[in-house]
Amino acid sequence: MYPAHWIRVSDADRESVVAHLTAAVAEGRLTLEEFSERSQLAYASRTWGELAHLVGDLPAPPIADTRPTAAVSTAAGQASKLPLAALIVGITSIPLTSCAGLGGVAGLVAIVLGVVALRNGGQGVPGQRGMALAGLLCGLAGVLLQGAAIALFVFLE
Repeated sequence: MYPAHWIRVSDADRESVVAHLTAAVAEGRLTLEEFSERSQLAYASRTWGELAHLVGDLPAPPIADTRPTAAVSTAAGQASKLPLAALIVGITSIPLTSCAGLGGVAGLVAIVLGVVALRNGGQGVPGQRGMALAGLLCGLAGVLLQGAAIALFVFLE
């Protein structure tokens, strides 16, 4: 299970053994006092023989699955940026109402981005639907504020 007992250990080896001890505490195999004592000895250990002695009475830790996970498709990655874009454009449309027509244009863009993002269904990423909806509503506010500014300008002329 472990290399030869005389081989020196690294910090990563010590951390691995302490993680094994932590798992044993979580399973109820060690008390907190035993864990404290053994982890202090693990950090002071210099060879594998010393480390192996600390976990010799415990079952072997489970082997981690090291297979690479499937890559996320680029289409899903592209679609997940729409809600954020809708939110950013929607928020910026509100202060842009003070510029000649830019708030309304940015608001329309935010509305379109928000609707498209909502139709994509959020792509399974938390917060996507909320960002799309907030972008759509801020875009709508930008369009309404721009319309009110134009109406006020025309009324005062």
